[in-house]
Amino acid sequence: MSEEYNEEILDHEYDGIQEMDNNLPKWWLYLFIFTIGWAVLYMLYYHVFQVGYLQEDEYRQEMNPNYIRVAESDLKVLGLLPEYHSPYHNPRGDVTPRSLIASHGKGVRVMMTAATDTVTYITLIDPTSISEGKNIFLTNCAQCHGNLGEGGVGPNLTDDYWLHKDDISSIVKSVKYGYPAKGMIPWLGTLKEDDVVKTASFIQTLRGTKPPNGRAPQGELVTE
Repeated sequence: MSEEYNEEILDHEYDGIQEMDNNLPKWWLYLFIFTIGWAVLYMLYYHVFQVGYLQEDEYRQEMNPNYIRVAESDLKVLGLLPEYHSPYHNPRGDVTPRSLIASHGKGVRVMMTAATDTVTYITLIDPTSISEGKNIFLTNCAQCHGNLGEGGVGPNLTDDYWLHKDDISSIVKSVKYGYPAKGMIPWLGTLKEDDVVKTASFIQTLRGTKPPNGRAPQGELVTE
């Protein structure tokens, strides 16, 4: 056995098998280096510059199409490549480190929510709007609230008990922004605002209709 060969053998032996100090294949080393570089870029993209959406953000966006984490200053990757956004994207988002630096004290952009939406809506009473609102309700809302508004997964819309206020503005906001924590998805971005008002106006016509198999009352009694 040559001296060079002997030097390659390590002082490890088990069951008559000796370990040799062989160099790793170059393709394996290149792949290992690539994974390190990829990890650095991943960390910069998702955690340092906060350009990409993490799984938590993707989940929140599925629950609420109006959820936006990426702010205006983050619309491009490294200022070069356009960032993908869903059809519901609104460039007004919460603050990230880059957007805070870019704002230079210009103020924080706040996305519209049920709490900040101060619009006062008026109930529609014309037959065409009510009919269109009924069609929208049957297409999108009946699976949870029943075809007659009697309730199911969602609450009964025909009695005098409401989890949230029963005025037209409150109903519109409930439909627009939803209550994701309670299973009510937001419809803003899926339905046009005019369609939301038509749907809310139709919902108001359901009150007192007393359909069969109505779900038990929920919320507070509204006497007016």
